[in-house]
This record gives sequence, structure tokens and C-alpha cells, in this order.
Amino acid sequence: AHGLHARRLLREVETDREVGGFETSEMGLGSRTLLGSSDDVDKLSKGSDTHIALYIIIPFVSAVVGYVTNVVALQMTFYPLEFTPSRLKFAQLEGQPFGLLGGWQGIIPSKAGKMAAILCDLMTTKLLDVKEMFGKIVPVEFAEALAPEMTPSMSRVVSNVMAEEAPTFWNSMPPSVQAGLVKEAMAGAEDFLADVIEDLQNHVYEVLDLKAMVVRLALENKQDVVRMFQEVGESEFRIIEHSGFYFGFVFGIMQMITFYCVDVLAPAYSGPLLPVFGFMVGYATNWFALKLIFRPIYPTRVCCCTIQGAFLKRQDQVSEKFSALNVELFCNAKNLWEEMMFGRLRLEFGELVKRNTRKFTDLTIGKGVGAVKMVFGADAYARMRERIAQNLVDELPRCVPVSYDYQDVALEIEATVCKAMKGLPPDEFEGVLHPVFEEDEIKLIV
Repeated sequence: AHGLHARRLLREVETDREVGGFETSEMGLGSRTLLGSSDDVDKLSKGSDTHIALYIIIPFVSAVVGYVTNVVALQMTFYPLEFTPSRLKFAQLEGQPFGLLGGWQGIIPSKAGKMAAILCDLMTTKLLDVKEMFGKIVPVEFAEALAPEMTPSMSRVVSNVMAEEAPTFWNSMPPSVQAGLVKEAMAGAEDFLADVIEDLQNHVYEVLDLKAMVVRLALENKQDVVRMFQEVGESEFRIIEHSGFYFGFVFGIMQMITFYCVDVLAPAYSGPLLPVFGFMVGYATNWFALKLIFRPIYPTRVCCCTIQGAFLKRQDQVSEKFSALNVELFCNAKNLWEEMMFGRLRLEFGELVKRNTRKFTDLTIGKGVGAVKMVFGADAYARMRERIAQNLVDELPRCVPVSYDYQDVALEIEATVCKAMKGLPPDEFEGVLHPVFEEDEIKLIV
């Protein structure tokens, strides 16, 4: 390439010498204007000494550049999941995919928490009412689902607390009497469980921070966030990749024509022209691909056909995919209960369970509360009551998983989200996938 370029310059110098040297301006500096003289027209008509194959190959190389840059841009959107190299992590700018000393983390993994928060806001404001969702649980059915695991635990808790707080009284009774008392106490176990779920339904916003749950899960499982966006936008990402080839080829034809003219008229500029066009092709193919996906938002009549952004045209299919993945990865009974039991509002949730346990204890003893306090003492009774409550809170994480299958069916999260999502107007529906690109669209393009 350098040899061809040098030979072109040499031929230009020799030609100028034959016609009497360079044209000069008033300042004595060499000047040249593209297609600015009859000589330029003559040169174009004579053609270039460069083999035509070298011009013909330009659109194909440009197509490959367009395709490869789009593929690489998408890979850099999703990967790597963690900042690489890890030893330069300390220099990574907060919330940015790059570091001051180099390195890279996928755009989505680097902003997983923020993007999850955006999607959660969309879900809770447009798609799902959390209180209404928990209202679909039938307390009696929930109690029946949980009872096989919870009732034996409650029985064990009552027996242990009685043995520890009132050992003389409890150990003086025959085992059959102890078992009878515990069995009688457990008769109200299902009512207790039903009361817990009713209380939860009435105060769900006080014990469940859905946004905190989704953000935490996204930060702990970045691969799930990547998977959700990849599967929801699978068709659109293929469009980005393939359109890079087609747009690149079109831009390559423009580059070929421009390069031919410059190569004939001003060979000195033909070399620098290549990287300039390379940047333009890479930038433009990404920009056009994104516009092809999200614009126009509403169906628009153009000549004899109606056009709309590719993502927006697939609203029904995307809704079904998104709602299914949302339940599988984020909003399911397991994650919801773990957030309540171990999350930011765990103390509030524990208090909700405790107040129902205290109520259960008082109802179980019934009219005998006064006599029990007289026998054991008011302080000892209060202490037993609190210990039973705390122990049941501690037992809940082990017992409640048996009810997850029932709850996942009863909550109807997937069906609710899917139906609501299909009914969104296009401008709001766009917010499902566009945040991936909006957050760092210029970085993705560059």
C-alpha cells in the first residue's frame, strides 16, 4: 500500500513537471481544487492506474467492518460481567463500564442495579400492584399449604419453651399429658397461619421493598440481567448485527466513489481517507441500527407501506417473554419471601409475625391466662410468649418454602404482567428494552 501510494505521488510530480510545474497562488503556495479545472476532468476521464479490483473490494470490506463493529459493540454491552482486568478495578469510575487506567466491564453489568431499578419502577407503576398481587392468596389455602411443615415446628417450639421456662411444672407431667396439651394448642395453628397472611396482605408495603429486592438480585446475579435483555431483545440484536453488514455495504459504495475521485485527483489524501471512513462506517451502522429498532414509535405510513420500530412491532411476543423471565429470575414467591425475611424490612416483617404469634398464644390459653400468670408469674409468662414468637420467626425460613408452589400459582404474576404489558401504549412499552441503550447509547455507538 505504501509503495502504491509513493508511486502515485511520483507520477503526479512528474506530470506536473511536464506541464510546467505546480500552479501557484498569490502567496506562492501550491493549490489544488477537486474538479476545479479541465485538467481534473481529463484525469477523471482517463481513470486511475490502480487496479479496479482494489476499488471493488472497498464495499465488501466496509460491510465486514460494519458487521464486526456491531457484533463487538453488542458483546461489549453484555460482557465481561465483572471489570477486566480485575487488578485495575480500583480505577473504574463508579457506574461506568471503563476505568481511568483501562479495562472494561459490560455496559449492562456495570449498570445492572440502575437498570433493574428502572425496570422495577416500570413494573410497579404500570404493570403490577403489589398489594393486589398478595390479595390473591387465599389465607385458608395458604395455611393448608404451610401446615404440614409449620405445625410440627410450632409444636416443637411450644414444648421446648415450656421445658426451658417452666421445667418443674412441665417435667412433672406425664409425656401423654404434655402431648395432649401441645395437640390442643396446635388446634389453632392453621388459624394462626391464616392470620399471618391476612396481616401481610394489609401491610405488605411495610414489610416488602420490591425495588430493593430486584436491585439486590440484579447486582448479585448480573448474568440473569444479561440473560433477560438478551432473550427479550434477541430478534433486535440480530437486526443490529446483520444491518451492520448491509449498511456497511451501502456506505462502502459511497466510500468507493469518493476514494476513486480522491485517488485520481489528490492521491496525497487517499491514505488518510480510509481510517476516516472506517470510523464513519462503524458509527453510522450502529446509529442506524438503533433507529431501526426503536423508531418510529408509532406505526407511520410511508408511501405504500406502514413502518414501525422492529422492537415495538413485537410487543405481544416481548410481553410474553419478559413476564416469564421476570417470574423465573426475580418476582417469584421464593425471592419475595426471602426479601421479607432477610431484606431491608426484615425487622418489620418479624414484628408482624410476632404480633400474630402473641395473639395465637393468648387465644390458645384463653380464659386460663390469669391462672397461668399466677402459677408462672407475669414476667415468666411474658417471657414464654416472646420466646415462642421469636422461635416461630426463626422457624419460618425453613418451613415457608413448602408453600412456594401454591403461591406462585396464586399470585398470578406472570399473567398479570403479561396482560398489562401487552396493553401499554408504544411510547411506554419502549422503556422495556431501550434503557439498555439509552443509558450509554453514545458509548455503544462509538
